[in-house]
Amino acid sequence: MQPDRALRQFLLFAFVLILPCFALWTVAAQPLAMPVVGLVDLILKTWFPTIVEQLQFHGADTVLLTRFGELNGTPVPPSQSEYQLGFTINPGILSYSFAFYAALHFATQKKEYLWSFLTGVMVLYPLFLLGVVSLCLKQLMVNLGPLFLDQPGVLVPNSNLIALFYQLNVLIIPTIAPIALWIWQNWDTPLLRGVFRRDEETPAETAGHSLLSGAPAERD
Repeated sequence: MQPDRALRQFLLFAFVLILPCFALWTVAAQPLAMPVVGLVDLILKTWFPTIVEQLQFHGADTVLLTRFGELNGTPVPPSQSEYQLGFTINPGILSYSFAFYAALHFATQKKEYLWSFLTGVMVLYPLFLLGVVSLCLKQLMVNLGPLFLDQPGVLVPNSNLIALFYQLNVLIIPTIAPIALWIWQNWDTPLLRGVFRRDEETPAETAGHSLLSGAPAERD
């Protein structure tokens, strides 16, 4: 397939697939997040046992419950409050990377689709987990302040490191990772060969092509 034709076909298929992929993602976002929410719940409760009570689904929301109560907007011991302090987490701002990757993957002409797609999903899941951890750390840092950052006997990342970790895993990786993964998996397809390798001919090859095209035809 000619490179320009492959590119036009990819853009057409991507345009057609992007809406169904994101529509399916809106339906499957919570089931998609369940394994990650369970693992992050275990990580946070082990890492911060005196701070984190549970990370759980509450209806359509994901809630990070702490071991504190709330009184006039201030964290207090549970005995001093009727309410348990918790923060809403939105894994959907991370999991859209699966829909984005699916659209890129299935819009690309290739010999095999399912196995490479499952492999790609398994690559994206650990990044999704790191993103949810980043969301939780940021909420704990912003809302609890010194209660979280100055825990005795617990290794808590510096506030600047948490902020950098959040920006990287929430604002950058969900968009960049699917594109990088797609390029890696499809490097040898006609589409990417045409896009990235168009200028890879050596000067000697180019000169040889020019001489051959300019040489007069042999006469009988």
